[in-house]
Formats: sequence, C-alpha cells, structure tokens
Amino acid sequence: MQANEENLPQVGGTRAIKAAQEAPVRSRQSLTRARSALTDLDNNSAAGMIGVPDRKTRSSLPSSQQQQQQQQQQSQSQQQSHQQKIPQQIMNHQNRHIKIRSDTDIDTDLDVLQTIPNPEQHQLTDSITDIVEEQRLDENRRMSLKRQATDSSADMIETNAQEIKKAKVEYPWDDLDADDADDPLMVSEYVDDIFEYLHELEIKTLPDPNYLHWQRNLRPKMRSILVDWMVEVHLKFRLLPETLYLAINIMDRFMSKESVQVDRLQLLATGSLFIAAKYEEVYSPSVKNYAYVTDGGFTEDEILNAEKFILEILSFNMGYPNPMNFLRRISKADDYDVQARTIGKYLLEISIIDHKFIGYMPSLCSAAAMYIARKMLGKFEWNNNLIHYSGGYKESDLKEVSELITDYLISPIIHEEFFKKYASRKFMKVSILARQWAKKITSEGKNIMDPVL
Repeated sequence: MQANEENLPQVGGTRAIKAAQEAPVRSRQSLTRARSALTDLDNNSAAGMIGVPDRKTRSSLPSSQQQQQQQQQQSQSQQQSHQQKIPQQIMNHQNRHIKIRSDTDIDTDLDVLQTIPNPEQHQLTDSITDIVEEQRLDENRRMSLKRQATDSSADMIETNAQEIKKAKVEYPWDDLDADDADDPLMVSEYVDDIFEYLHELEIKTLPDPNYLHWQRNLRPKMRSILVDWMVEVHLKFRLLPETLYLAINIMDRFMSKESVQVDRLQLLATGSLFIAAKYEEVYSPSVKNYAYVTDGGFTEDEILNAEKFILEILSFNMGYPNPMNFLRRISKADDYDVQARTIGKYLLEISIIDHKFIGYMPSLCSAAAMYIARKMLGKFEWNNNLIHYSGGYKESDLKEVSELITDYLISPIIHEEFFKKYASRKFMKVSILARQWAKKITSEGKNIMDPVL
C-alpha cells in the first residue's frame, strides 16, 4: 500500500513534467494560429486578398504548411494575373475599337448619313434657295426701276400729265374760274383740286342703298315720315340747307350699320340734326331746343348720349361732300340764274327725301336737278361748260336720276311738310309749278330726255 501510494505520485509527476514541457509548445502553436488568423483578417480588410500571411507568420509555420501556403499564393497570383490580363485585354479591345471608329467608321458614317435622302432637309434647302432667288430678283427689279426713274423720270411725268389732260379735256370748255382770280374767297387756284377730292369723298360717305330691306323694324314709309319731320324742325330752326343734307346722310349711314328700334327713330333723327347743326351752323340751337321739339319724348341726357353713340358708330367721319356745293359749281356755268338755282334746290332736296335715291352720288343728283330746272325754263342745251362743271356728266348719264325725279313729281304728295316748304313765296312756289309741269309733259307723252319739250 505504501509502495503503491509512493508510486502513484511519481507516475503522476512524470506525466505532469511532460505535460509541463509540452504546454509551452502547444501554447505557442495556438498563439501563432490565432495571430495568423488575425493577420489574415487584417490583410483581407486592407488589401482585399484572402489567405496571404505576412512574413512573420510565414517563418513561424512548419515546412508543410509553408508549402501549402506557397502553393496557395502561386495559385492566387496566377488568378490575379489572369484577372488582370482579362480586363487589360478588354480595355485594349475597346480602345482599339474606339480608335478604329474614330479614324475610319465615323467618316464612313458621315458619308452614309449625307447620302441618305432627307425630304425635310431638301424642302428647307429648296425654300432657302427660292427666297434667295426672290430677293435677288427683287433687287434687280428695284435697280431697274431706279435706273428708269433716274434716266427717264422727266419723260414719264410728261406722258402722265398728257394722259391726265386727255382724260379731262375731251371737249372744249371755258375757264370760268379765271374771272375769280382777284377774289381770294373763291380760291380759283385750288378749286379743281378741291372738287376732285369731293368726288372721292362722296364715294366713301354713301349709305347702303339696301339697308331698308334688312332693317327689321324699319320700312320706307317710316323713313318718309321721319324725314318729313326733320324738314319741319329744320325749317322751324331756320337752319342752312347744308345742315339738312348732312343730317339725313348721318341718319342713313348710321342705319346702314346699326339696327334701330321703332321707338328710337325720333331720337336718332334728333341726334343727327343736333350733330349736323354743330358742324354746319355758326350758331347752333341748344340741346334744350331739341328736347322741346320732341314734345318731352326724350330728355337732354338722352340726346347727348345719342350724339356720342352716333359719332362712335360713324368713327367721327363728318366729311360728307354736300350736294349744295356741286349745285353751286354747276350754277356757275349757268350764269348764276336765280330761278334755275331755286328750282334746282327743290329738285335736289327730293333726292334726300325719297328713299329711292339712297346710294346715288350727290354730284349726279345735283347735275340731274340742274338739267331738269333748265328744261323747265326752256333751256334745252346741255353744253360743254355744264358737262365740265357738273363733274363730267353727259345727258346720257343723267337719264336714270332725271326719270326718278320726274316720277316723284307726278306721284301723289307723300311729304307734306316738304311740299309746303317750297310752296311758299320765299321759294317762288316751285313745288306747285314743278308738279304742274311734270304732269303736263307726261300727259303729252313726252320724255324728260327729249331734246325739246
């Protein structure tokens, strides 16, 4: 028992001694393995390479492990070199491809694109060439016109003047304006130009001859009643003849553009007279007088508002060539015969009273009025002076209007106030005499255009 007890510690001692001798070696090996694992993790995180130990761990490893690590390193280096070669080949291939396209393919592509037909591009180029060609032709025309103007401007002016003279001078006539050279009020130097301008204006200020047809609430009889009332007011205020002509022209032009209710017709006539009197008269009646004439039908404010509205519709165009101006011009060629001029006034006023004359030129109506007045007095000749000073109207030009005036004279009396006005002594009872004369020649079967009546 003692020997056994003694032997047991000995045996355990030798084992402990061996264990103590082997423990440092095992601990060093475990430390080296742990250190190598740590270094592998560090290298992986730093260099991105897996399983590459550093020099210290490589020297501390056994020979077999070193061989394995060398083999692993060789295989990894081969893989790395292979991986590096592949991207390098790819890059070389791409660079070579890019280089080839930059040298040859781009030029060929451009040539191909240029050869491909583009219709929009062709249209654009054609339009540009057309514009350039037109500009070049315009420049050539301008240059040719400039050369013509500089080379033969005097000849062109002379030929144009001759053409104008030929158009005007188709018959001999006497220069009656030369007698008024000493009178500055007659403006004999500018009278021809003035009447040429008036002939242009009468075309611009003509009312629509068909407005009575499309006006829903207006009939020719209504206009006749309205115009007859305007003649009465005009006579009561003792206004100039030009005022009545302008007032009726304003009314007709307004109704040619605007539709008017029946209950507003009298307001339109009052506003037209109010405007015309302001334009023609030296002393125009006040708006109170016009409000009084309407018998309380319209107030002063309504008349003033109507005035504004009428002027806006007509664009403030009051440049109406009055027929009395043309009648005075023709009367100069008639030696200013008072009787013929008085009869002519009555016949001319018919042209603004009757709706059948809407749309006829004021100068034509004036010439026809003087033509009939002369025939009533036994003057049957329509000579060259009368043709010239009437604006170039020959007898054939006056036929239609003259027949309309004759038809009015033989028809029953429609405008009573107008008839009474010219039936007074002031106007030599011309309305009565004219009607008797017209009925006489009609009953005898004569025509107004006959050479002798």
